[in-house]
Amino acid sequence: MRLGVKVVLITGLIVTLIITTLFVIFITRIESQIDEQILTKARSIYKNVVITRHWLADHDGVLVRKMPGMKPNLFLQHPELITNDGDTLLLRNPAMVTRELSELSQSMGGDFSYHLASENYINTQNKPDVFESAALLFFEDSTKREKAKEYYRVENKEGEKYFRYFAPLYTEESCLNCHAEQGYKLGDLRGGISVIMNIESILKAQRGNIIIFVMLAIFSVTILVILIFISIQKSIIKPLRIIEDSAQKIEDGNYNIKLNIKSKDEIGHLAKAFQSMSEKIERDTERLKNSESKYRSLIENSLESIAVIDSHGKIIESNSKMTALTQYSNTNLKQINFFELIDKKEKQSLPSESIDVSGSNEHYETVLFSQNNMRIPVEVYSIKGFNLGVRSDLSFVYVRDLSKRKQVEKYAIQTEKMFALGQLSSGIAHEIRNPLFALNNNIGFLHRHLDENDYFNDIYPDLKDSINRIHRIVSTILDYSKPHTPELKEISVNQIIEKSLTLIKKQLEKSSIKIVKQLDNNLETVMADSHQLEQVCVNLILNAKQAIGSKGTVTIKTANHAKKVHLIIEDTGCGIAKEEIDRIFNPFYSTFSDGTGLGLSIVQKILEEHNARYSINSETDYGTTFTIRLPMAKGIEK
Repeated sequence: MRLGVKVVLITGLIVTLIITTLFVIFITRIESQIDEQILTKARSIYKNVVITRHWLADHDGVLVRKMPGMKPNLFLQHPELITNDGDTLLLRNPAMVTRELSELSQSMGGDFSYHLASENYINTQNKPDVFESAALLFFEDSTKREKAKEYYRVENKEGEKYFRYFAPLYTEESCLNCHAEQGYKLGDLRGGISVIMNIESILKAQRGNIIIFVMLAIFSVTILVILIFISIQKSIIKPLRIIEDSAQKIEDGNYNIKLNIKSKDEIGHLAKAFQSMSEKIERDTERLKNSESKYRSLIENSLESIAVIDSHGKIIESNSKMTALTQYSNTNLKQINFFELIDKKEKQSLPSESIDVSGSNEHYETVLFSQNNMRIPVEVYSIKGFNLGVRSDLSFVYVRDLSKRKQVEKYAIQTEKMFALGQLSSGIAHEIRNPLFALNNNIGFLHRHLDENDYFNDIYPDLKDSINRIHRIVSTILDYSKPHTPELKEISVNQIIEKSLTLIKKQLEKSSIKIVKQLDNNLETVMADSHQLEQVCVNLILNAKQAIGSKGTVTIKTANHAKKVHLIIEDTGCGIAKEEIDRIFNPFYSTFSDGTGLGLSIVQKILEEHNARYSINSETDYGTTFTIRLPMAKGIEK
């Protein structure tokens, strides 16, 4: 609800209450005065009648000339008197005079009349009505008699309102002259005088006055509310609305405002303070924007992935390198706990000369899980006790991707192994190959001359196989160690697979292994050395055969995908344990008892020389999938 509406409502309510209260008091006062005037008028009539009766009683009545139609009071001893002039005078006692005046008041009184009433009436004309009987009964009660001297009420008669007034007449000394013989004593209730007044005109005028007062009250309230509202609107509401509009502008980011309020009261002081506040906010906001811009620039241009986390690990802020590293969007990253992104089991503390890790700060290596489930080796610096605005107890976390460094380290180790293997191979070629050749010739000679010796014939196959095995190992080592530059030509991977299967056809026929081919007929060509690529396929298929054992399936697939030719070899063999996957490419490492441990090393070397990417997915007892991704020939400059 707007302030102006509130002011109108509150002002109207207060003024209405005040004016209503004043008018109610005023009207109540007037009504009380009118009631008092009516009562006073009735009392005056009663008092005049009592005075008249008292004067008549003091003078034993009054003699009046007999007029036509006048009758003597037969209740008096001497009701008539004839003068010397022959005039007849009639004696009128107080009761008779009161009654005759009462009758006269009914014809001449206008809006009032009175009546003499008594429960012990002699003249039937003094018989009381219902109101008068109630009044006489009221005054008969000695308890009430001491408390009240009059009895009155308002009655409806023929659709009009009448004021009924009754006051008692007690027996006095002058009354005993006439009423002693009726058994009255001094102070006894003789009767009373009943006054009836038509107050319809008074009430009508009163109602008219009330209507006028109400209209005046409404008019006064309206005028006062309008005047007060205009005054408040000009001095308070309008300036406050200007301040409100300015506050809205500040909320919308517009701080350049000018308040044209020149009053010197509290509103003027408020406007001046508001103006000063807006200018300070503008200056502080500009400083904050500059500070945030510098902060953002430093974060975004950092060489490392950076995140700001709270004490529970919730990510508050992060730079684009962090989103690129984790593959999560900035929005999703803020809903992830940082400690859930890293492998706590792989966490290894590191010493540091550039950061204090003796306290709550940390420096360690671990593995980070990206959104696509990749395990990324990372180095983490965590600086704690950092504050950002109202947020406290935050940590600045620097995350460095160690993937390339780990690859370089792995390649360096592999290079050292290759160099050592080359040295060893050279010695083997000179120290083993020549004696092996002589040994093979001599075994052949003995076989030709001792072919009838049963003992020799029993051991000859084992000797020959052992010599051949040594020859194969030596040849494999020499093939691995000797330098050989691949002769790249545009070839079909599907043709290489078919030729490789032909080369090992006899070995596969001896087993119950099923070969399933799912080759893409529209496969793109690649630039490769056909002999080396055949060697890769043969090694991988034979490894799959060894992993399967007696019975299983080897599935060979090819497909085009994202400018790469994918070669996938799947087997249903025993699989490779997770901890052994990173070691299977090491020279002389083999999981099979009859293996040389050089097959996959040769495969790795060939694939690296062809700029191919490869991956292994294996699960113990469920099999292994080896995926090779070779660049398409059409994407390579020839």
